Amino acid sequence: MKKIIQNKQGMSIVELIVATSILVILMGVLSLVMIRAFYVNRFIIEQGMNVAEVQKTIRSFTAKLREAKQSDSGAYLIKSAEDEELIFYANIDDDSVTERLHYFIEDNKLKLGIADSVGFPVDYPVNDESVRIVGNGIVNNASQPIFQYYNRDYLTDTTNNPLSTPIDPVDIGMVKIDLYVNVNAIQVPDSTHMETFVRPRNVKNE
Repeated sequence: MKKIIQNKQGMSIVELIVATSILVILMGVLSLVMIRAFYVNRFIIEQGMNVAEVQKTIRSFTAKLREAKQSDSGAYLIKSAEDEELIFYANIDDDSVTERLHYFIEDNKLKLGIADSVGFPVDYPVNDESVRIVGNGIVNNASQPIFQYYNRDYLTDTTNNPLSTPIDPVDIGMVKIDLYVNVNAIQVPDSTHMETFVRPRNVKNE
């Protein structure tokens, strides 16, 4: 009767090294995929939350600008209109005081400065009394102005619209706010684009 000879020899050193190397490579690839997925998911969450906040800010901006009115000192409802800055007057808290609202960009943040009228004769402080951040991750470049302005003939006048700065506020019939939002433009270059048009109700007809 033949004897059955079993080969009890284990893995050779070379086979062990190869197997270990493959395992290390697989673990490394898996780790990179998991880390990448973590950062992507974190970006998606952060971007989504930030976009929601900016959308809320745009709705608030739209409501305030739509109700812009003459200041308590008698000044026209829009004080200054620039590519990255807009100053106008509106009563935002339903009291007897019309506030000066100052929207501007600083360090990729959209900020809102507010000042109440003071004294007699009525005037407004030179600087904003309070400033708060109302939007983060604003990444508009030099060719993407935050604010654009249109005259009262914006529906038919394609030659002069949007208006070029410097702008006489009395010429403005409609304002566009145009924002590119990205909380991490270095890692994820695709930005969220949001825009809306606002026509102040109290602009002069002529």
